[in-house]
Amino acid sequence: MSFSADPGWGVRLVAKGLCGIGRVHRSEPADRTVRVPLDGVREVRAATTDDFRGCLRLFGNGGLFGYYGLFRTSKLGKSTWYVTNRGKAVVVVTGEKTALFSPDDVEGFMTAIGAPTPAPVPAAPDGGSRFGTLMGAAIGIAATAVAAAAMLYSPGPPSYTLTPESLTIHDWFYPVTLNRTGVDVEHIRVIDLGVDTEWQPTERTNGFGNPRYRSGWFRVASGKIVRMYRADGTRLVLLPPKGDGAAVLLETREPEKFVVEVREKWGSRSLLP
Repeated sequence: MSFSADPGWGVRLVAKGLCGIGRVHRSEPADRTVRVPLDGVREVRAATTDDFRGCLRLFGNGGLFGYYGLFRTSKLGKSTWYVTNRGKAVVVVTGEKTALFSPDDVEGFMTAIGAPTPAPVPAAPDGGSRFGTLMGAAIGIAATAVAAAAMLYSPGPPSYTLTPESLTIHDWFYPVTLNRTGVDVEHIRVIDLGVDTEWQPTERTNGFGNPRYRSGWFRVASGKIVRMYRADGTRLVLLPPKGDGAAVLLETREPEKFVVEVREKWGSRSLLP
């Protein structure tokens, strides 16, 4: 993606590439895909870490090839994101909405929005611009397909590898290996989110999520931050930590059998609760 900014009318988000952000420019792009009006600009600034705290995706794609769509954070509230590099994110607050962008040239982008300039002169059409338009359209279609694939991603419960010393959870986005010494083996148990409501996830803080699969870091109803790997089930295995670590909630196809298997491998013969 690339951006162009003109204080006279707004910001255009242009399909120029999938993972890169182009520099601010003032030419009139023929292949614009999103227009964000700048009427009543209230604030233009570089994003800070606080802007991303308590992030919750309301509608869109997040984490695979960027962050596109509607999100909510503790500081910004509801906002629209067009971001591939959170380290170069820019917050634009207008009378209509709050939006985030991630141009390569952050200072240039903010200057272009904040300092009015003469109207741009459209470039004469040529073969190169036509080719760029076609390429931009093709890449835009590819980006849409990727976002749709992320929304439909449904691998089921993740696979795992259990040894006498560790448990490795195989996940495309947030794989993890738990050492036996860091898990409170005696208190491993099966929970039901419909009954044990304190473990019900309430917010995704840093993870992947769609209606069919969730993995990564989540906040639960008790206020704790946990790692969760869940397909569409409600019965999960709770792997509590020793000390101050984070608990892990893992969906398996046979949760009771998994608990017995872990306890046998890790030296605990306690009965299931």
